[in-house]
Amino acid sequence: MTLLALSITILLLALLAYRAFQRALRVDRFKSRFQSLYPPSETVTWLARPGQRPLLAHLYKPSGWHHTDQRPCIVLFFGGAWRVGSAWQFAPFAQRLCALGAVVVLPEYRIKSRDRSTVDEAVTDGFAVMNTVRESADCLGIDLARISVGGGSAGGHLAAWIATARRPNASQAADAFKPAALLLFNPAVNFSIDPLAYKGYSRRQKFSARALAKLSALDPMPHLGRGHPDTLILHGDQDQLVPVDKVEGYAAALREQGAAVVMTIYPGRHHAFFNPTNSLDDFESSCTNLIDFLSERDLIDSPLERTHS
Repeated sequence: MTLLALSITILLLALLAYRAFQRALRVDRFKSRFQSLYPPSETVTWLARPGQRPLLAHLYKPSGWHHTDQRPCIVLFFGGAWRVGSAWQFAPFAQRLCALGAVVVLPEYRIKSRDRSTVDEAVTDGFAVMNTVRESADCLGIDLARISVGGGSAGGHLAAWIATARRPNASQAADAFKPAALLLFNPAVNFSIDPLAYKGYSRRQKFSARALAKLSALDPMPHLGRGHPDTLILHGDQDQLVPVDKVEGYAAALREQGAAVVMTIYPGRHHAFFNPTNSLDDFESSCTNLIDFLSERDLIDSPLERTHS
């Protein structure tokens, strides 16, 4: 085989491998696992832009729901480093929350593997989702004063931005809306690098910290202010993608602004520990912490109330 033929063969193999990798990124493993186990009440197109794929949202409505209700609403954004991910990720949580009287919305947003989108565009979609939810309150049967927002990893990043009521690079508040509560599962926040903490990072944590630092203009933490909603944070202390000191610093900044923060650090747990595909025990614990947090704030029915109703 000549050198030219060998080079062409290598290039073709590399192209095939790249295409196979891209196809693998688009495989929705959460959908194949959860769609039949946790079916939504309905799936709707919440946004259709010309020339782009329509963005869907899975809606979970409680038993006895009617559009004239004033139900609590919970919006949960999936994670995936703004590159991959599935709106089905939080379907198991949605089913539990729906059983306690909430309307749950699991929206899609643009991700790089499917839409060649940027982080900034994902944040834009997050705000657009909340606008759509509020504008559809009469159809959804929800109470505008009891809308909570949350998410995991990159989805937590979107939720954290929404809670500031500011958009990236905006000098003033985007609008007057702030959610009733913020629900964060190993969120991507606090993008600055603490030199002392960095020295103790693993090689993977250092790589992740450097990648986040490049996105410093899209960090919601510098935009925290008074009136921030009560916040729940669940995080693993062995998280290799978002080191635990990141969320500890974020929680401290929230408290400095007068926000109430409930933070649970899970010993020995890694990123996405709360997914039932990783650990059923940690999923159950995360569900309990989430439900307790919401029910204490009258943002969902308590399990005890449901038992006696």
